[in-house]
Amino acid sequence: MYHGGMETVVLMAKAPVAGRVKTRLSPPLSSEEASSLYEGMLWDTAACLASPPGIRCRVFFSPRESAPYFGREPFDVFRADRQQGADLGERMSHAIGAAFAEGARRVAVVGADCPALSPRRIRQAFRELRDGAEAVFGPTSDGGFYLAGFVSDPGEIFGKGVAWSTGSVLSTVTERCRKRGMAWSLLAEERDIDTMDDLAWLRDQVAGGRSPRCPETRRRISGIFSGFGRPEDFRIAGSAGRTSGR
Repeated sequence: MYHGGMETVVLMAKAPVAGRVKTRLSPPLSSEEASSLYEGMLWDTAACLASPPGIRCRVFFSPRESAPYFGREPFDVFRADRQQGADLGERMSHAIGAAFAEGARRVAVVGADCPALSPRRIRQAFRELRDGAEAVFGPTSDGGFYLAGFVSDPGEIFGKGVAWSTGSVLSTVTERCRKRGMAWSLLAEERDIDTMDDLAWLRDQVAGGRSPRCPETRRRISGIFSGFGRPEDFRIAGSAGRTSGR
């Protein structure tokens, strides 16, 4: 089922193939555990994006041979296409441009790394764009963003010169918006799950019964970390993983 509408949300996704996703979490996680965790976050993100009514859902995936995976639940409410571009910036620009070419008036793009993403946050992003912002960003604690939204094709906003996966991403992108005279706004800061410190934080959130909801991610965490005893044991294992240089 493909929802029509003036607003489109785009999910940038990878197939959860062991050894190709969340590699910074392995070790101490095995590559299979890391990919299972990513799949949980991917499924939760898909469910989140499909919840707000009246919003068109698209998923741009990689690698290209993973099309069958993205043709079934929970992606059956999404129109699926493969990613195109040499780096993350080019791939996002292509996806956003494709959504506008289909007639969208407002487009938001997200990844599958932020368990705190919620339908309420998606609605807030589009409300910001309807109320006068030309761009909206959801900042992450590491200097990146978990959401970027626009009222028109962003052009070279994500072009050459953005040091992806570094702490300068958001500042670089918003400075480009400023130079173009674009009015932009920020949502609440959240945390992506990329490193062992991030995962330790998420485990504490889950163990304490706190937000985010992310039910599938919580289920995967419970299974993956049943072999770790106390939270401090997990942190020790995580520190050992970080010293390995991976």
